[in-house]
Amino acid sequence: MSTVVLLALLALLQQGGAANVKNLPEIVHHETTGGDSEVTGQITLHCPAQPAPSCPALDHLLLYLSTQDSLEGQIEQLKNRTDRLDGQLQQLVQQELAQFQAEADLKATVEALQATVSSQDSIIQQQAAALQQLQGTLQQLEATNQQQASSLQQLETTNQQQASSLQQLEATNQQQASSLQQLETTNQQHATIIQQHTSSLQQLETTNQQQASSLQQLEGTLQHQAATLQQYATYLQQLQDKVTGLRACKELLNNGHNTSGVYMIYPVGGGISPIHVYCDMDTDGGGWTVFQRRQDGSVDFYLDWQAYKTGFGDLRGEFWLGNDNLHHLTAQGGYELRVDLEDFEGNSAFAKYNNFRVEDEGNLYRLTVEGYSGTAGDGMAVHSAMIFSTKDDVHDIHDCAQRFKGGWWYARCHQANLNGLYHGGAHQSYADGVNWGLWKDQYYSLKHTEMKIRPR
Repeated sequence: MSTVVLLALLALLQQGGAANVKNLPEIVHHETTGGDSEVTGQITLHCPAQPAPSCPALDHLLLYLSTQDSLEGQIEQLKNRTDRLDGQLQQLVQQELAQFQAEADLKATVEALQATVSSQDSIIQQQAAALQQLQGTLQQLEATNQQQASSLQQLETTNQQQASSLQQLEATNQQQASSLQQLETTNQQHATIIQQHTSSLQQLETTNQQQASSLQQLEGTLQHQAATLQQYATYLQQLQDKVTGLRACKELLNNGHNTSGVYMIYPVGGGISPIHVYCDMDTDGGGWTVFQRRQDGSVDFYLDWQAYKTGFGDLRGEFWLGNDNLHHLTAQGGYELRVDLEDFEGNSAFAKYNNFRVEDEGNLYRLTVEGYSGTAGDGMAVHSAMIFSTKDDVHDIHDCAQRFKGGWWYARCHQANLNGLYHGGAHQSYADGVNWGLWKDQYYSLKHTEMKIRPR
C-alpha cells in the first residue's frame, strides 16, 4: 500500500509542482499485526486546515486510489484467469504429450505392421510359387491319371480277351482230357500188343545173335579171302605191268593211277630192269616223272660222277634220279621238261620245254633242251648241247663243277645251277647256290625246285 501512496504523491507533484507540496495532507500509517503474523496497514490523510474545495489533490488521490483498487481487482481477476489458463495449458501440454506418445506408439505399431505385411508378402509369394509348382504337379498327376486310365482300359480289354482265351483254353483242355482218356485206352491196348511184340522180338534177338555169330565167322572168312584176292590183284597188276612194260608215269596215269606218289616203271621195256620213281599226277595235267627235287637242304648234292650216274637221295624228299635212268627214259623219244621253282617269300615260277633228251654215259650225258615257254625265263638255253660235269670228273675248261659246287651241264658256267649248295635265300658267294639267274639273280638260292619229264 505504501507503494501506492508514493505513486500518488509523485502524481501530485507532477500536477501541482513544488507549491502544492506544502499543501499535501498528512499521512499517518497505522500498522497492526494479526494473530497469524500478517501485517496490515491503514493510511489516514490529514489535509491542512482549509476549506474542502481547496484540496483537489486529495480528490485526485482518492480518485486514483479508487481507480487503483479497481485495477487491483482486475489484476487479481487477471491473475486468477492466468492461473486457470496455466492449468488449462498444463492440461493441454499433458494432452499433447500423451497424443505425441500415442502417435509415436502408433508409428512404431505401423512400422511393425509394415514389416509384418512385407514378411507376409514374401511368404505369400513363396506360397504362390509353391502353389504354381503344385498346380504343375497336379497337371502332371492328372495327365498320369489319364494315361493310367487309358492303360487300365487297355488292360481291361486285354483281361477280357484273356478271359475269352482262357474260356477257349478250358474248352480245349476239356477236349484234350477226353482225347487223353481215349489215348490212355489206346495206349493200354498198345501196351498189350507191345508185350506180345517184345516176346517176339526176344525170340528174334536170340535168332539174330545166332546169325550174327555166323556172320562174324563168315566176315572173317571173307576178309581173309579179300586179303588173298588183293594179294592176287597186286601180283596180277605186277605181272600185267611186266607184260605191258609201263615205261613212264604218264602210262600209269592213263591206266588209272591218278594219285601222286612212288611207283615202279620199266624204262627199258619188256618188263625188265624196273626202277622206282615219284609220279606227279596233279601238276599241269599230271603224268610227270620227277627226276630232281630240292626242298630243305637235307641231301648233299656236291657229289661225284658215280653218285650222279646211279642217283641218290629219297624219292619223297630231296633226290636225283640218276643220269642212266634219265637216258633210258628220254631215249624212247618225244619227252618234254617242266621245271617248277619257289622262293622263300612264297613266289613261284616255271619253265617248260617241249623237247628234252639226255644221251648215254659214252656221250657224257649230253643234254638237248629246247622249245621254252613259262614265267621263269629261259635259264636252260645256254646248257643245251652241254655235257655233264661233277667235282671229280670235270668236262669243261672253266672248272665250273668245282667253282659252283654241283653236278650239272655247265657251259662257261651257267644261268641255272639247281644242283648247287642249298644256301636258303640270299647269299654272298657268287652263283654257287640253287640258282636260276633269269628269275632271281645269282646271289639268291631257291627254296624248292622240281625237274620232271613226260612223253609228249
